[in-house]
Amino acid sequence: MNSIKAEIITIGNEILSGWTLNTNAHWIAQKCNDIGLPIQWMTTIADAEEEIKTALLNASARAEVILCTGGLGPTPDDITKKTIASFFNTELVLDEKTLTHVLKLFESRDVIMPEINRNQALVPETAKIIPNSLGTAPGLVFEKTNQLFFFMPGVPKEMKQMIELNILTMIKSFFNLAGFKTYLLRTTGIAESRLFEKLETALEVYEDIPVSFLPKIIGVDIKLKINEKSDDHRKRAEQFFSEIKKIIKKYIYTEEEKELEEIIGEILRSRKLSLAIAESFTGGLISDWITNIPGSSDYFLGSLTSYSNESKVRELGVSENTLKNLGAVSEQTALEMAIGVQKLFGADCTIASTGIAGPGGATETKSVGLCFLSAVYKNKTSVKKFNFGANRRINKERGSMAALESLRRLLLDIES
Repeated sequence: MNSIKAEIITIGNEILSGWTLNTNAHWIAQKCNDIGLPIQWMTTIADAEEEIKTALLNASARAEVILCTGGLGPTPDDITKKTIASFFNTELVLDEKTLTHVLKLFESRDVIMPEINRNQALVPETAKIIPNSLGTAPGLVFEKTNQLFFFMPGVPKEMKQMIELNILTMIKSFFNLAGFKTYLLRTTGIAESRLFEKLETALEVYEDIPVSFLPKIIGVDIKLKINEKSDDHRKRAEQFFSEIKKIIKKYIYTEEEKELEEIIGEILRSRKLSLAIAESFTGGLISDWITNIPGSSDYFLGSLTSYSNESKVRELGVSENTLKNLGAVSEQTALEMAIGVQKLFGADCTIASTGIAGPGGATETKSVGLCFLSAVYKNKTSVKKFNFGANRRINKERGSMAALESLRRLLLDIES
């Protein structure tokens, strides 16, 4: 690992007030780590001249790479550019290319450019400019003998494009960073502690290979990072990676930066299969995830959120006897919902959810978080019982993930 240190500075009163979540710093840190540049410090400051200067002074004394986001807008409260110019002892000058870009951007939207937006074309004279095709605020770069300072807009999509198209390459070239490759395994249906137990022996054998367990509400990501310039290290890491895959194979749903709903969509599209969904416990969240994937209309026929018992009977054909004798939250109800929505839409595959999302609704025999999830693939069926806990939102997310995973295992004939 290299000895280059990096710091992220986020400028914005809205972040300090709690109105906006600082997702920019989280994303930048991930991208920097991917190229072998770990972030040592994260600083969040107000849109105030002294705060910005102090943060830059502190960062310049301890880091070689300083990445700043926010405060580059045209309004009076966005004072970052003036402060940057003062800090680097330079002047703001009009950049004609940036002004032309801003004018064309407003013209393309059929909007007259407000005069205040001319300020976006004012840049520190000694800075290099990073083009911003998605917005009006250009990125800025200052180089010192052994340091790089980057200033980017706070708008996430604009910042991300600059990072991916320009900044990462500049950092790697400037510091001649070793090439790193990250191996990823995305798992679900198993807790982090249980994963560690299963992999404990392998972790001891390959203790020289750094591995990260990254738990989320809906699963655990496992990441390995290797130095591509070292053949021995690379080969050993690849052996470790293969060993991990053998041990926890059935829990792995992808080795890419993809969500489970995208993986399900790829399977359905490749096999020319259709999908329909019946939701109660998850309240339409599974359908939302499925339709977030571009092109999902190729395989997704539709869904029904059958929240009431009446709708379960009327729309899905759930037996009144089942509801009376076993209740809406039961294995049989989940299965009948899945079969009913399959008939309703004529789908090859279906998913159904029923349960008690909470915080109310529990009975003496059925607790909050209890749910039954059913998946159907042609004439094959699966029904599973879960109890996720007391948090309503977490229950819906975990229920949606578990339902999709049930279908994946059914489609791929994976033992549960």
